[in-house]
Amino acid sequence: MDKQPPKERHPSARPRRKPDQQDPKLWKRELFPDEAPPPAPAEPEPPKPIPQEELPPPVHAGDIIEDILEAAPDGEGVQRIAQPKKRPYKELLEWVLAFIVVLVIAVLTLTYIAEPIRVDGHSMQDTLEPNEFVLVTKYEYYNEPPQRFDVVACRYPGVRKTFVKRVIGLPGESVELRGGTLYIDGEEVEQPFRLRAETPDYGPVTTPPDHYSVMGDNRGNSQDSRDPEVGPLPSEAITGRVRRVVYPFNRGRTLDDLRPTATPE
Repeated sequence: MDKQPPKERHPSARPRRKPDQQDPKLWKRELFPDEAPPPAPAEPEPPKPIPQEELPPPVHAGDIIEDILEAAPDGEGVQRIAQPKKRPYKELLEWVLAFIVVLVIAVLTLTYIAEPIRVDGHSMQDTLEPNEFVLVTKYEYYNEPPQRFDVVACRYPGVRKTFVKRVIGLPGESVELRGGTLYIDGEEVEQPFRLRAETPDYGPVTTPPDHYSVMGDNRGNSQDSRDPEVGPLPSEAITGRVRRVVYPFNRGRTLDDLRPTATPE
């Protein structure tokens, strides 16, 4: 019987497995890479510890809890953080304490530092006009007494209203007005401000110790120390020095410092 010739192998036939490749899966992946199975998923990383400062505040018994939504650390989605909510009475107490602090600061400022007052009447024209608001500084007279020609805020005996006048006579001085001219202890003193009207004659009158004679610049329309019901004022009746007009804003200005300079002997 004649031997049949060996059959030719078709080119697409699957080759035999190489001796060095024992795993058929490896051989399949080389022949058919498109059919290779997907790689196994990587193991998830362990969660990072949350820093102490990022932890939610501790919750105590009786606290009201509210949920707060915040962005998750990975940037996807949100996370809930429990945070204790303040009780209503605590919030009210904080507002009351804040109001008390502001009130105390305002009272101390108006009592010891400065305050605004309104000019009432025409007695200080043309230096000050009616209904102007002026700033009165009180700290200036803590270390030094009022000086001549200071514009001051003062109170009259038995009257709660505050007046604005100008200091003319100092303690122990003799004050006299004659023909519109001011005489202190018999010597003429220049008045470096505008007088609204003719000045009636007055004096001489001696100012008592620790007292001050005050007058308005509008001498013909001013109730001041020339009136027997007012007279020279004690030092505690002068509450501060008028430094600036603050309202109306278009007439805001600083008052000129008219204190006389000491003349060398």
